[in-house]
Amino acid sequence: MNADIQFTFTPIQLLLSILLLVIAVASLRLFRNRLLYRLFFVAIVLTGIVFVSIPELPYYIANRLGVGRGVDLVFYLLFTGFLLLIAVLYRRLLQHDVIITQIIRQNAIKNYTSPNLHNQARQQNK
Repeated sequence: MNADIQFTFTPIQLLLSILLLVIAVASLRLFRNRLLYRLFFVAIVLTGIVFVSIPELPYYIANRLGVGRGVDLVFYLLFTGFLLLIAVLYRRLLQHDVIITQIIRQNAIKNYTSPNLHNQARQQNK
């Protein structure tokens, strides 16, 4: 990797960097009470800004890891990240299913009326 890297931003690099910073601020507000999520999103955004600022860096890292191009490396990382996201969201969905089932079960038990009591109340109202 060359040591004489220039830090002149092209318009697209500037635009992408600003968008990534907006995403970082939004994620910090969205995950106010979740430190791990905040750190994760900040790390992703900083990595994105570095990759946008120094386009040669993903190529250099990819070559060191045995991947042909930097774009391929970024794609593999994104694909792996999306698979992880799907697994995490599926696990949360299953947790929500269990919680909803428990709430409905508790509500049904709390509001249960015996069929005999229901019939007696009907006959008294006639």
